[in-house]
Amino acid sequence: MTKKNYFIRLLIVVSSITTLGLISQPAISVTYAAPAKRNAPQTRITLVSPEWVAIHATDKGVRVLDTRPNVYDYFVGHVPGAIHLADATLRAPADGLPAQYLEVEMMGKLLARAGIKMTDRIVLYSDDVDVLGATMIAYLLERLGFADVMLMDGGWSGYKASQQLVQDYPAFAASDLNVSDNQTVRATLKDIKAALNSNGVTIVDARPAKVYRGESNIWVRNGHIPGAINIEWRKLTDPNNAHKFKGLDELRKVYEEIGLHKDRDIIVYCGTSREASLEYIVLKHLLGFSKVRLYEGSWAEYAVHPELNIETGAGAVQKTSVSRP
Repeated sequence: MTKKNYFIRLLIVVSSITTLGLISQPAISVTYAAPAKRNAPQTRITLVSPEWVAIHATDKGVRVLDTRPNVYDYFVGHVPGAIHLADATLRAPADGLPAQYLEVEMMGKLLARAGIKMTDRIVLYSDDVDVLGATMIAYLLERLGFADVMLMDGGWSGYKASQQLVQDYPAFAASDLNVSDNQTVRATLKDIKAALNSNGVTIVDARPAKVYRGESNIWVRNGHIPGAINIEWRKLTDPNNAHKFKGLDELRKVYEEIGLHKDRDIIVYCGTSREASLEYIVLKHLLGFSKVRLYEGSWAEYAVHPELNIETGAGAVQKTSVSRP
């Protein structure tokens, strides 16, 4: 993206943020630290129960984000104090690719308008299969430098079954944010190309098996990155509730069965990086794998590069390194 195009895009998004309301908005201050590749801010992403959320949702310094895609679900009922922020708000087209993450300054502007502070402890929840929206935003909060991020284990369905629902909107003022850009959490297409020529990196594909094998006609080219291992994200959650994560022993077993160990350098990807965000959080934050990155462009980007090889079929399930065939 050229500097000219970048600033035009920034102007459009900031202008949209300012003019969407019917009344004038307060001034919002967002400062931005240069991309960090070393000594990046440390983020902790954990799971909390609906019971914990019910007790602490309105505590000082705790902010709850309702990331359900349909705001009318929020109107019907939500967690006390929750602010609605659909995950799609943080993505837009870029360089011809759909559903790409906004620049960090733009995301910071949106979060500041929602009254979020860098010192806040952020709780995220969604509903149905949109646990992926919650995990995606959790990943982005880590990239932006937030220290304490929580996912409500069990999601909205787990909460509404036994806890108090409200319809009123929380009162908050726009905040000032000092966001960073933690580059250590992400992988680029350049990193993927390097991994294809290395046996020291394991690439994990989080998509359904049919998509991984190239049997679903979705993309301009269908299949997977050569050598990638397929671990569908649904294997990591309860079959009856995608928002309920399996126990740590069960999660650990999923990766042990394919010979994936904590010392591996791992890159996870999917279609547009939502499915992979869940797998990233499981590997890095729940199981303690130390070298995990998320390929943000994922298959939406990889597939449009005809010079890059693809594989179809089942692949080498037990393979724990990546090399060109």
